Amino acid sequence: MSDAHLRDRIRRMLGSRGETPDLAPTAARSVGLPEALSRSERSGVLARTSSFPPAHRHGGWTLDECLAAERRTLALLARDPALAEADLRRALFLDTETTGLSGGAGTWVFLIGLGSFEAEGFELWQGFLAEPAEEAALLEEVASRIRSASMVVSFFGKSFDRHRLEDKMRMHGIPPPFEGRPHLDLYHPLRRLYRPRPAPGARTVALDARLRTLERELCAVEREDDLPGARAPAAWFDFLHERPHELEGVFRHNRDDVLSLVALAAHLACCVEERRASGAPLEGSAGARARGIAAELARAREHAAALSWFERAEARGAGSLSICEARLRSRARRRAGS
Repeated sequence: MSDAHLRDRIRRMLGSRGETPDLAPTAARSVGLPEALSRSERSGVLARTSSFPPAHRHGGWTLDECLAAERRTLALLARDPALAEADLRRALFLDTETTGLSGGAGTWVFLIGLGSFEAEGFELWQGFLAEPAEEAALLEEVASRIRSASMVVSFFGKSFDRHRLEDKMRMHGIPPPFEGRPHLDLYHPLRRLYRPRPAPGARTVALDARLRTLERELCAVEREDDLPGARAPAAWFDFLHERPHELEGVFRHNRDDVLSLVALAAHLACCVEERRASGAPLEGSAGARARGIAAELARAREHAAALSWFERAEARGAGSLSICEARLRSRARRRAGS
């Protein structure tokens, strides 16, 4: 497939998702392998390892704030009881860069970012597919690292990253490592919490639930010179064809995605308390958050607590309830009074 056809295909795919990326080439291009890559001792694949101190700030949050996460809150808001026993200190924060949105043999997972807390801070391992022949070795190491983790944290990873990796692993006879392991997919609980509806006569714009939007609004993350994810496939294909490429920008983009997973997980875990460990209030719409927490408590049959949060949402001007939320509130009222 020619570069022009590839770019046209990416435009069509992302256009269907409401995105219109700029695929024009930029001046920040290099030739050859990206810098700071070394051969992994486990598999021999190329990877970049970066270390961050616990107090490293990503936006308005430090990475170690994630370690104070309230597990019960994560389990409640993600609707997964297994997360109540999961340990974020041994979690793996996962983000991938691929050549397309569909699965199967035609899609390559060429950069896999895996972040984890280590004794001296946070470590980011970015496994890179330097040539297609190394795919099995890269996937084998990724599977091994996931198996050693207590849980996986991603953003839309249950629907995308996980399936792209599982498809490829099965092709190479590698048992996928996700089954039976708690998986916190931040997209779903954050989308449920922060989707405000306008109050009568008001004009408010709902968060679009994209990672870039949520990291900015909830964690004050502002990326500088970020390479749009839509340009990542072209960067890898340029590298394979020994042309000037933008892979350094792809590595940076993947790094920031992983660090945002840490900050957003810390934010999510503070939502019920609505305070950070420092006592600072949370960013984001307090009304929308109250309405979302109320609905999750009602689903968990914690009826008295749910009613209290519905009252907070109303006092904060969160807007009218959806039909589903109204039914949950009615059921909570009946059960709390019985």
